[in-house]
Amino acid sequence: MKLMSLLYATGIVILAVIFNVRCTKINPTDIGTDLLPTVDNVHTFDTVLRVYTANYLFDDSTRMPYYDNHALGLIEDDPEFGKTDARIYMSLVPNSTNKNPFISSDSIIGIDSAFLNLSYAGAVFGDSNSVQKFTVYEISDPQFLDTFNRVVVRPDFTTTGTPIGGGQVTLNTIDDAKTIVVKRDTQTVSNVLRIPVDPALGLRFAAYDTGTVYPASRRDSAFQKVFNGIAVKVDETSPSKSAITYYDLENENTKLTFYFRVKNNGVIDTLATDFVFAKVLTLGGKAYSVSANTINRTPAHNYANLDLSTPVTDPEKIYIQSTPGSYAILTIPGLKGLDNRLIHRAELSMYRDNDAAGNDIYLGPDLLYLNLIDSANNNRSLTIRDDFVYNSSTASYDYQTFGGFIKNDKYFFNLTRYVQNIVTNKDTIFSFRLYAPKATLDYYVYPKEYGNVPYELESIGVNPNIAKGRVVLNGGGDPALKPKAMVLRIIYSKI
Repeated sequence: MKLMSLLYATGIVILAVIFNVRCTKINPTDIGTDLLPTVDNVHTFDTVLRVYTANYLFDDSTRMPYYDNHALGLIEDDPEFGKTDARIYMSLVPNSTNKNPFISSDSIIGIDSAFLNLSYAGAVFGDSNSVQKFTVYEISDPQFLDTFNRVVVRPDFTTTGTPIGGGQVTLNTIDDAKTIVVKRDTQTVSNVLRIPVDPALGLRFAAYDTGTVYPASRRDSAFQKVFNGIAVKVDETSPSKSAITYYDLENENTKLTFYFRVKNNGVIDTLATDFVFAKVLTLGGKAYSVSANTINRTPAHNYANLDLSTPVTDPEKIYIQSTPGSYAILTIPGLKGLDNRLIHRAELSMYRDNDAAGNDIYLGPDLLYLNLIDSANNNRSLTIRDDFVYNSSTASYDYQTFGGFIKNDKYFFNLTRYVQNIVTNKDTIFSFRLYAPKATLDYYVYPKEYGNVPYELESIGVNPNIAKGRVVLNGGGDPALKPKAMVLRIIYSKI
C-alpha cells in the first residue's frame, strides 16, 4: 500500500515537472486582439521582420465641406510639433422671411446686444482648461465665394481691420447650460459658444434697403453682396493658447442673433432676429461654397526637420500629425525572402514614445491609417487587399479587425492575408504609408472572392475631426537591439 502511494506521488511530481518544462518553452503571443496558436517552435513558429521608415510632411489638399465639424483654436507651441492656427469663415443670411428682418428700421429704438453662436460639437484637442479670446471679423476678401477655396491649407482670407466682436472663454465651460431671456421668454441652451458682437452691426443690417438687400426672392445672394461673411479666430493675446475646439455650422444653434427694442403703436417691445449659416449660395446659376476652415501649421522642434520633398530616413522617431500634417513611408525588405507557409497572423506594430513632450495634453489620433503606395502607377494609393474591408454605404471600414487604434501603448495593423498572398501567390510587394487622415481617397482593392474586379477610387472616412491628434512613435531598427522598434511579426506553420 505504501509502495502504491509512493509510486502515485512520484508520478504526480514527474507529470508536474514535464508540464512545467513544456510550458516554459511556450512563447505566449502578445499580438493584436485575436486568439492564436501558441508558438512552440515545433508546429508553430514566429519571425520578426525589420521595418525601414521615412518621415514626410504632407502637401495637403484636404477640403472641408460645410457639414463637417470645423476646427477653431490656437496651439502656440506644441513642444514636439509646433504651432497650429485654425480659423472659421462663414456666410450668414437672414432667417426671417419678413420684408425687413428687424420689422422696420424706423421703429427700432435700439439694439441691446448681439451674439455670434457656434454650436459646439463636444470635441477638444489639447488643454480643455485653456482660456482663449475669440475674435470676430468681417470678411472683405472677394475670393471667399469660390467653391475651390475650401482647402484647409491656404492663406487666410482678408478681413476688415477692426474686430466686430470678441470675448474670452474658458473652454471647459462651453458645454454649460446658458439662460437667454427675451421679454418674458426664457430659453436654456447648452453646447454653444456665445461671442458678443458689436450691436452697431445690427443697426447697419436694419438700415439696408428692403427692395435690394431683403427682396422676396433671392434674399440669400442679395444679402451676401453687402455682407460677405464673418471670420472667427483665437487672438494671439489669449491667456492660454493650447487647444482647438470643434463646431457644427449646420446645426440650428449656429447663428448671429440681435436683441432689439421697437415701438409698435406706442408700446415698446423687445424682439430678436437671427442671421443663420448659409450652406450653399447660388449666384448666376452657379453654386458656391460659403464656409471655409483654414488650418495652418508651423512645424517646430524635432518636427521642424520634416519638409514636403526630402524625407528624414530611418529616424529614431516617427512624427504623425493628423490632417493636415505628416506621414511615414514604411518598407519591409524581408517580405521578399519568405518561403511558402501558412500565416496565422502577420501584424505590423509600433510603440508610442511615452517620453515625448506634451503627451499629457496633446493626445494621439483616434485612428492611424495604413495603405499601400503603387510607385509603378503614379504613386496611387491602394487599400490592403483582403485585410481591409470597406463599407461603401457608410464610407467606412472595419477598423476593429484591420487595426489602427492604440492598445497597451502600441498601435497595430492586421496584415495576415496580405502576407499570405505574397508567400502563396507571389503578389506585388508595395511600400506602406502610415498617417492619420480625416478621410482619404484610395483605390479599393476588392477581396479575392469578388473575382477580378477593377480597383475603384473611394472616399474613406477615418477620423471624425480634422487636425485632432498627434503622436510620436518609435521608428524601425534591429529588433534584437531595440525591443520596442516598429516591426512586422509573423506567426506561421511550415507547409
